[in-house]
Amino acid sequence: MRWLILVTAVLAIAMPFLNSSGEVTKKSKLPALSFMITCDIQLLLGLILYFGYSPFGLDAFDNGMSFVMKNPMVRKIAVEHFILMLLALALVHIGYSKAKKATENEQLKKISMKFFGVALIVILAGLPWARL
Repeated sequence: MRWLILVTAVLAIAMPFLNSSGEVTKKSKLPALSFMITCDIQLLLGLILYFGYSPFGLDAFDNGMSFVMKNPMVRKIAVEHFILMLLALALVHIGYSKAKKATENEQLKKISMKFFGVALIVILAGLPWARL
């Protein structure tokens, strides 16, 4: 699923720049919608894992926040990853909301770079193996 999110993120950012006609259609907004949908599906899967099956999430609930904050590996997953991914999801939703209202391709380019670009950076920063 993570690769699908990364691919749809790149498409949502790049496709407005590849639109040579200059007009915004429903088809030109489709990559942004795909990005948002894949992020929503990942959120659902992530919440199921976090609150039901993840040893990191269960450690956070069983041992308390003092244990979590002292253990960098658990803290990365239980706190940092969780917060950064929620921030990225909010950026994607705001970006899609603004992209739906875009009437010119230049607006869509700016929205894509601002919201989807920053969301992609936040997602990459929040990956468990990323140390930025």
